[in-house]
Order: sequence, then structure tokens, then C-alpha cells
Amino acid sequence: EKKTFPSKREAVAWATAREAELAELGGGGTLKRSLRHALERYRDEVSPTKRGERWEVVRINSFLKNGPDGKPVWPLVDRPMRDIQTADLAAWRDERLKKVKGASVLREIGLLRAVWAKAKKEWRYTNADPWEDLAKPKDSRARERIFTDEEVDRIVQALGWIDGTTPKDRRQETAVALLLALETAMRSGELLSLEWADVDLERRVARLQLTKNGDARDVPLSRRAVELLKCMQGRDETRVFTLTPQLRDTYYRQARDMAGVEGVTFHDARATACTRLAKKLSVLELARMIGHRDLRSLQVYYRESAEDLASRLD
Repeated sequence: EKKTFPSKREAVAWATAREAELAELGGGGTLKRSLRHALERYRDEVSPTKRGERWEVVRINSFLKNGPDGKPVWPLVDRPMRDIQTADLAAWRDERLKKVKGASVLREIGLLRAVWAKAKKEWRYTNADPWEDLAKPKDSRARERIFTDEEVDRIVQALGWIDGTTPKDRRQETAVALLLALETAMRSGELLSLEWADVDLERRVARLQLTKNGDARDVPLSRRAVELLKCMQGRDETRVFTLTPQLRDTYYRQARDMAGVEGVTFHDARATACTRLAKKLSVLELARMIGHRDLRSLQVYYRESAEDLASRLD
């Protein structure tokens, strides 16, 4: 293994550490390093290179935290990685499922498997993959909650925005962001990162430079979407929205509660938009617009009843 360093001191320190590791290699050619050590190293070295850094860091820190008694909340973290078996992980999975939904456990498993892969291939903390034989929990059912027009009107009214005007503050910006999400199916993060340089109102296209799956995407804009974007002109020279995710979340929740609307999240605006667009676009067109790679995942948005489909057969 080779590596370049800016100074001789750092190079010597690295070489010394490598020599110590080689001398320490135990059974199966692995180092006796705890899961805690692997999680901390992954958090500090690998997570910062990924778009999902914030979520990964929060989740890893939750794995590492200690309880009021000073002992780790997850006892496995202080076990050597090479000693952790599938049965240990199965017991953890079952305990987690008592507290959170299957979808949450699946995301955690995905993160932990990435840590194991790095530790096995590059760090030599283990030579086995105990996740391989672990049965995964079933994913939670997709949310079926979508906005009604009346609910949208009440929330927008609670946010204090008047249609066709330039928002006076970030609270009113939240109203426009909600309406634009309902019109374009863009995610909240995509909307809030949108810059004017990437918006062409003449061609009716918004360019998302970086999306959830890591690819750039062009989003076609309806006439209503163009109207909403024009309302945002003059708020900021660079960014379309000056909102942060935290402010957007706060203002939306306050307005939703004030409007007396229950059980609908800001993210449900995307599902609502996808459901509406599914009536206008083919599955391939919808996939291209909203950035889905797996066409099967789009089936949930085609919500027509058997009765609706029957009427097309005549």
C-alpha cells in the first residue's frame, strides 16, 4: 500500500501505524478492531465524501452513544468486528423493529453494510459478511396520503401568501415552495437548492445540478410553475428560495396545524404531484421528469381504480 503525504513527519507516522497494524494481524489476517472504531472511521473519512453525510453522521452517532449509566446503548459497538455473527445482528434487527418501522431498519442496515464492506475490503477489520445471511425486514407500505386542493388552499392562506405576488418573507416563500412542489414533483431539497442560473423560463426548464441519486436532471415546467417562479424573482439574485430546510419545515408545520390539516407532510407534495402527473404522462415520461430509475417504483402513483380502467375498455 502506498500513500503520499505533505510532510515527512506525517509519512513516518503513517508508516509506523501501518507497521503496527501488520504486526497485529490476527486470525484470518484481520485486525482486532471494534465496531465502534469502524463506525467512527467511516463517519470521519467516508461520510464527508457523500451527499447523505448529514444523515449518516447522525445515524452513526446514535449507534455510538452511551446511556445514562455510561454504557453503550448498543452493546455490539464495543465487540471486535471479526467476532460479530449473523445471530448478533438478527437480535439487533428484532429489537429495532419494536421501536421503528421496517423502512427505517432497512436504511440502517444499508449504512451498516457499507461500513462492513469498507472494513472488510480495505481496513481488514473482518474477513466475513454477517449481513449476507440476515433476513431483511419488510419495507413499510408506501404512504398513500395526498393533498386535496382545499387543504392546499388552507395551508397557503395560513402562510399568508397572496397568489401572484412576490413573497414578503420566508414564511410566504414556504407557500410558493409547496405549490411548486405540487406542480413539478421536485423534492424539497431540490427546490431549496435551485438557482436562477439553472432556470430558463422561456424554454420552461429547470436544471437540477445534483439530485438524490447523484445525477443532474432537467425538469419541465408547466405554465403554472413558470408563474410561481416569476413570483420569486427579486427575492435573491442567486437563489430562487432563501429558505433553509429547517425554516421550511417549521413554517409548514405551523401553517398546517393552524389550517387544521392533519396527517400530511411537506414531502407528500411530491407524491401528490406524481399522482397527478401519472394521469398525463406515460410511465417512461414520468420516470424522466421525477428522476426515478426503477420503473416498478412508479406503480404506486398510478392510482386509478378498477372502475376507472374498465371505462377505458369500452
